[in-house]
Amino acid sequence: MSIEKALAACFESARENQFFYRMKDDFPAFNGHFPGNPLLPGVCQFGLCADALSRWLGKPMEIAAVVRCKFIAPIRPGQQVVVSLAKRPDGQLSAELKNTQDGTKFCQLVFSGRGYEKN
Repeated sequence: MSIEKALAACFESARENQFFYRMKDDFPAFNGHFPGNPLLPGVCQFGLCADALSRWLGKPMEIAAVVRCKFIAPIRPGQQVVVSLAKRPDGQLSAELKNTQDGTKFCQLVFSGRGYEKN
């Protein structure tokens, strides 16, 4: 199974611009990142953003460029992550990944999406 499909399989629900994912214990990227101390790789966090953006816009999307990114806390197996998306005045998109249980921020991201028309 591709990482994209594995990420999509973690999707649970959506509410407006918020997309909820449960990072399953058997998610394939946890196996090698890192043995004994698993955490979700940054590229998979970008993948969550791309999946959420695709769902938000109703068409397949990819991240074309990351303008700014800040990793704040690790995402561990079993955690539920909410990806909140917003359109920025400068035409870029922003995403914030948070722990749904305690509100801890995992990541903040400013990016552009391939196929996204700046409005």
